[in-house]
Amino acid sequence: MRLIATAAVAALAFVLAGTAADAKKAPKSKNYSFDISCPALAPVPMKMGSCTASGASKDAARKACQVKHNFCYIADQKKAKKKAAKKSKKAKKKA
Repeated sequence: MRLIATAAVAALAFVLAGTAADAKKAPKSKNYSFDISCPALAPVPMKMGSCTASGASKDAARKACQVKHNFCYIADQKKAKKKAAKKSKKAKKKA
């Protein structure tokens, strides 16, 4: 009975060790955000919103967003200007 239990524990440890090593080798996925523009009534795209997807590369994440939003244009998300930088500039001007 002990032999069977020992063999089962050893097999389980072997399987888990292989899984951890495979996880280290796999590329890490990163979250990417995209702006979505869909045509309303005319062929002119109107800004609809944004899509966040994860993928090994930016192209893989873009394809995931394209699958969710068919017939829409997927563009890189424009970074918003930081409000803190504007506030600090205004404070410097006042002083």
